[in-house]
Formats: sequence, structure tokens, C-alpha cells
Amino acid sequence: MKEKSKRIKENKAITLIALVVTIVVLIILAGISIGALTGNNGIINQTQNAKEQTEIADEKERIDLSTVGAVGKEPRGELKRNYFNEELTEHIGQEGEDYSLSESENAPFIVEYLDSKRSYLVDYDGNITGPLIAPEETEEPESGGTEFTMLYGVIEIKWLVGDTNFVSETANAPVIKTDIPNTTMKLVKYENGNWVEGTDYDYKAGNGTEDNRESRWANAEVEIDYGEGNQKIKSYFVWIPRYAYRIIYFNNDTSKAEYLNGTKTEDEAIKEGKIIGYSDSRGIVSIDKEGNVKKVSGTTSLNIGGNYFRVHPAFIDDSKNNYENGGWDEELPGIWVGKYETARSDATSNDEGNSSNTTIKVQAGVISLRNIPLDSMYVRAKAYNTNLNSHMIKNSEWGAVAYLTESKYGRNGTEVEINDNSSYITADRDIATNVNQSSTGNETGLYDLSGGATESIAAYLTNERTTGGKSLVNETNRKFVTVYTEKSESKGYKAGDATYETDGWHGDDANIANPSGAFYNRGGNCNMAEDSWAGVFFINRNEVYIPFNKHISFRMCLAIK
Repeated sequence: MKEKSKRIKENKAITLIALVVTIVVLIILAGISIGALTGNNGIINQTQNAKEQTEIADEKERIDLSTVGAVGKEPRGELKRNYFNEELTEHIGQEGEDYSLSESENAPFIVEYLDSKRSYLVDYDGNITGPLIAPEETEEPESGGTEFTMLYGVIEIKWLVGDTNFVSETANAPVIKTDIPNTTMKLVKYENGNWVEGTDYDYKAGNGTEDNRESRWANAEVEIDYGEGNQKIKSYFVWIPRYAYRIIYFNNDTSKAEYLNGTKTEDEAIKEGKIIGYSDSRGIVSIDKEGNVKKVSGTTSLNIGGNYFRVHPAFIDDSKNNYENGGWDEELPGIWVGKYETARSDATSNDEGNSSNTTIKVQAGVISLRNIPLDSMYVRAKAYNTNLNSHMIKNSEWGAVAYLTESKYGRNGTEVEINDNSSYITADRDIATNVNQSSTGNETGLYDLSGGATESIAAYLTNERTTGGKSLVNETNRKFVTVYTEKSESKGYKAGDATYETDGWHGDDANIANPSGAFYNRGGNCNMAEDSWAGVFFINRNEVYIPFNKHISFRMCLAIK
């Protein structure tokens, strides 16, 4: 009996050991299986991705089949948009799929499938882009201010589709107007020292140096016929496409360089404490090593394409906010900015032009227009071509240029060289020779952003000494001028205007408007080559009670759709 009992205990022991071993093996196998199933490259994720890609391919195919008859339909414009609309409504509607269709002049159609919530851009040639990334509302910020220097920043850009807030892989094509009385507008490219009709633009990312000039910005020639007995005057403008931006602030220049050259990712830099904050759709935030927001200041806007990008205010419909952010009266696909500082229409490289001549031009190699009151600059810029909404550049528009210049689509952190021509000759006489004075490092960019003449801006501090700028102050249409109300540097800025967000970048001084000088100047002049009073991020105030100033000129913008 004892022997039997002993055998039973031994069998139980063996059974328990086998059970334990079996459980251990199952756990190991289960662990492998769970990893294989749920990892980033696991079966579940791969299956879900494959399913999603199949759905996307199917949605694109249905759009493609729906528009095939409309692609060859001419002419372009409203008739063709109507034809596209009919085709999409007829064919996609028959598929039993709920969808919405929105139209815009520069993004002809955005088709959204309501079930999947995926949207696609369809252009006139039947090309389909997407799925597009839709914007989201950001959370309201907490009160507080920043606790860090914003000196070592990197500007990141996301292109936006047409006049929408959907993210695109490519920049908007430039808008050309061909129906303006006495005006010819066309795309041009620079060949063998001359401007010829054609295109040579591609907003690629480059490093901004002469060895890598990939980013080529679109250029346009505007020729105005002033009538019998007068000349036809040509001017040149550069296309700044609609985009969203954010700024990443690093703890020092070395950390910034590591990120720019690709040796440190954003996540790695955060964990190592090398990223200390952002300026984005949440406002200006400081973060800890886990990426948690510690403090926020500023205002919020739409979170574009993830990671808290915000639409640059130069492109937004700001009419409901009384143009508080420096926007326009409708959403813009981009803006045209004067390629050089403005000059009299009869100016040459040896002559400023007849002082009684009120017509103007934007050309290289001529003496810029100075020695006239701020009022006259503002009035002449608006009068240049009202059909093109010409106007003196605003702080928001200067900011849009400065941010794109600083980004990988411009100089990628490389400082724009100063135009130190003491005769105030635009582009320092020759654009091909002076490409390092360009916003792109090649002939397609903007010139005179640093040096040349200091440039007056259509912006001012209200309720201060503004008697010398009555045309700006009395402007009833606020889309042409931006009004500031705060005097302190940490509050007297607007997102995207390249003041507080970029204070001190490249050693440029930033002296915002105050009671002694209520108007804004940008860029600095040719005499400031040896100090910090010249550069894309340079800001100074204009004491407009001085009636004439030989150092100050201005730049024009065009706002068209």
C-alpha cells in the first residue's frame, strides 16, 4: 500500500512538472505570437495596412473612372469645373457611396468619402493626390510664458493644397492673371542673363548653398502699358506658395546642426533634452524630456497635418477677425512678392529717375526708390495695379518670405548675404553673380532682403506717434495694413511675422515699434554690413516725423487668385 501511494505521488510530481514545462513553452510561444501579431510590423498591422491601401486604391479608381471624360474637355475655367462636377456627381453617386465635393479655383476639386473620411484632390488633368491630411482644432493653451531662449530655431514647412488647409506633397502652382486691362502677366525663367517666357521652378528641399540649389521658386513678369507716348514697364515677382509652419527650438547651435544634418531625430533630441520648445498652433510652448508641454503662451489655430503645424497667417481669410493676424479677405493659394526693392520706372544703375515720376517698377540693377515719405510709398504701391491687389508688403508677408527662406525649401539655415552696394542698386547689379544674396541661393529667389535699402512695412503701433504715416493709419481696408497694439517684445508680435518667434536669429537685431517709432522697417541697409543692423530677421522702427530718408525704400506684394 505504501509502495502504491509512493508511485501515485511520483506520477503526480511528473505530471506537475510536465504541466509547468508545457505552460512555460506556451508562454514563450504566446510571447512570440503576440509580438508577431501586435508589433509595428506585426500581422495585424500589416493586414490593416493592406486593407487600407486596397480601400484607397479602390476610391482613387472610382474617382479616376468618374473624371476620365472630363480631362480632355476644354476650355479650362468655370465650364470645365462644371463638367467635372457633373461627371463626379453622376458616376460616384451611382456607386452608392456617400461623398462630398468642394471646389476652388486652384484646387479644382476635393472629393471626400464620408464613410472612410478620406479626401482626395483632383486637378484639371485628372491627377489624383491623396489621401489628404485634414486639419484639426488644437486645445486651448494654458496661461503662462516661455522659459527658454528661442535663438536656435529650425523652421519646418508643410505645403497646403490650393486655398485649403489640406497637406500636399508639392507646392501650389503659381497663379497667373491673363485678363487684366493694359497688363500682361506671364511665367518667366532666367536664361543666359535674360528673362524669357517659360517655367523653371521646383520647390524641392535643398541645403541652400551654391553646391545644392534644388529649390527653385517661380518667377513672373508683369508688364504694364501706360498708354500712347509712354513706355511699357516690366516688373518681376516671386511666388510664395501657401504653407503651414512650426518652429522647433533647440538648446544650442550644435543640437540644431545635428537635427539639420540628420544625425539626430526629433524624438532623440527630445529625450536628450536638446529640443526645449516649439512655436506652433498651440502658441509658444516649452517641453520636458518626455515631450510634455510645461508652459504655453500665445494663441491657438488649426493643427495642420499633425505635429501642431499652423497655417501661415499671410494666406488666411482674416476678415472675420478684422485682419488681426495680418491676413487677407479670402483664403489665398499663395502671394506674389516683389523680387527686388521698388524703383522709379525711369531709374537706371546711374540715375534714381525723375523725382516727379510716380510710376514704379521692380527690376534688378537699378537704384531703388528712396527719399520719399512713407505715405507716398504706401500710395504708390497700392496704385501700381489695383486689379492685382498690389500693396506695400505687410509684416505677415515679410514673415512668410523670411520663414520660407530659412526653411529647407530656401537656404536651410544659411544666412542670406547682405547687399552692401552703397548706391542702393537692387540685387547689387547682377543676380547671377550675387546668388548668395538670394532667398534660394540661386537666381530664382528674392533679393535685397538683407541690405540694399531698409524697407518700410505696412504695419504700425496704434495710439502712438503716427502723424507721418496718415495713409496707413487712415486705411479703412485693414487687409492692406496690420495694426499692433502691444508694446512689449514678448506680446507685441503676431504669429508668423518674424519678430518675437525669431528674435536675434543670425545675430539680427529686433527692435519692435514703440512710442518713439510707431512704424516697422525690415531688412536693414547697405551701410550695416559690419554689425547686426541688416538681415532677413532684422527689425527696426521708423520715426516717420523725418520727412525723407535716403536709406529707406519699400517692396510690393500682389494678392490674387
